[in-house]
Amino acid sequence: MPDPSRINFRLLHYFRVVAEEMNFTQAALRLNISQPPLSKHIKDLESQLGVALFKRTTRSMALTQAGRMLFRNVEMLLDQAGHALNQVQQLGRGEAGHMVIGMVGTSVWGGLIPALKRFTEQTVNVTWALNELTPSQQITALQKRHIDIGVWREAREQVLPGLASQLLARENIAVVLPLDHPLAQAESLPLAALRHEKFMVLPPHEASLGLYLHNLCLQQGFKPDIAYQVNEPQTLMALVAEGYGITLLPDSYGRIPWPGVRFCPLQQAPSADLYAIYHADSATPIVQAFLEMLRAGPQDEPTQHA
Repeated sequence: MPDPSRINFRLLHYFRVVAEEMNFTQAALRLNISQPPLSKHIKDLESQLGVALFKRTTRSMALTQAGRMLFRNVEMLLDQAGHALNQVQQLGRGEAGHMVIGMVGTSVWGGLIPALKRFTEQTVNVTWALNELTPSQQITALQKRHIDIGVWREAREQVLPGLASQLLARENIAVVLPLDHPLAQAESLPLAALRHEKFMVLPPHEASLGLYLHNLCLQQGFKPDIAYQVNEPQTLMALVAEGYGITLLPDSYGRIPWPGVRFCPLQQAPSADLYAIYHADSATPIVQAFLEMLRAGPQDEPTQHA
C-alpha cells in the first residue's frame, strides 16, 4: 500500500492539470513552472504510487487505466481537502463555528437577539445555542467551559476572576404601572416617589436582576413593600395589569404591547445594561469575532476584571 503521507497535494494538483491538458508544455504554462520540473514531479508521483499514470510516446500521451482511475478521483480528493482547509481557516478567523451562550431570561427582550441576528447575518457559517441560567450559574458554567459567553445585566459591578465583560446593549430601568394608577400619566418619575407602593418583584438571587432592583430602592432610602414575588417577568405584567401593585423592569419590555400596563421612564434612570462575559485570555475565535462586532457598535470599551 502506498503511504498517503508521502503524497502531497501539489503532486496531485500537477497530475490533474497534466491529465486535463494532455500536454506537458501547455500544463507547465498553466502552472507557471518550467517543463522539466513538472515532468520530474509526475515521475515522483508515479514512483510513490508504484504505477505508471501516463503512456508516453514521442508524438502523444494518454492516461493508463490507473491514471484514469486517479483522474476520476483526484478532483474529489482535492476539493474535499480544500473544503476542509477552508473550514479550518474560517474557524481560526472566527468566520465559522458554534457558540453556546448562557443568558438571563430578560436578555432576550433586550439586545441579545438583535446582536446575534446581526452577527449571523455578517458571519453566515455561525450557529449558536442559548441556555437560560442565573448569573451565578453562568459564572460556574464559564469556569467549567460549558458555555462560551455569559449574558447578564450590570456585570461591571461584580468581581469576575479570570473573566472580562463587554457591553452588549444599553437599557434603562422603568417603572411598570397599571393604566389607572394615579402616576400612570406622568412623563417620568423619581424612584423615590414609589416608596409607598406595593411591589411585585423577581427573586433576589445573588447577582440577579431582582437583587439589583431591590438594591436600587435601598439606595433611594426605602425598602420596597413586596406584595408578591414571582419567577417570570410576564407574571409581573399580569399582576400589574390587574392592579396588584407595580414593578421595575428593563424598558425593553415596554417595546411589547402588554395590555393594561404603562412603562413610565424613571428620572435619572438606573442602568439595565446587558454585558457579554467571556474568558479574558482564551476566548475562541468565534467569540472574539462576536466581541469585535459589539465593540464596533456604539458601546463602551470592555471592562477587564483581574
